Amino acid sequence: MELKLIDFDRSELQFELVGEGHSFPNLLRKTLLEESSVEFAGYSLDHPLLAHPVFTLRTNRRHTNVVLREALEKMLARSEEFRKMFSEVASDSPE
Repeated sequence: MELKLIDFDRSELQFELVGEGHSFPNLLRKTLLEESSVEFAGYSLDHPLLAHPVFTLRTNRRHTNVVLREALEKMLARSEEFRKMFSEVASDSPE
């Protein structure tokens, strides 16, 4: 994955995710929308084979950097939680 910054200021951030499809930006969008200071979080993907997602984040009270960092940390924590739960279940099942 490569990130290309398109626009950035305190309340709005726009970047392109080169090499990604729908999976990562959709998870990021869903996680960001859990935050009350997020006015808009979404992405566009003009063509799934020829284009890259362009993600837009707009906040109303908090800096976009802080909101994005917290969302990424939440995603990482959830991934780790899932990994632990899956490891427990997988180790209990017969091969």
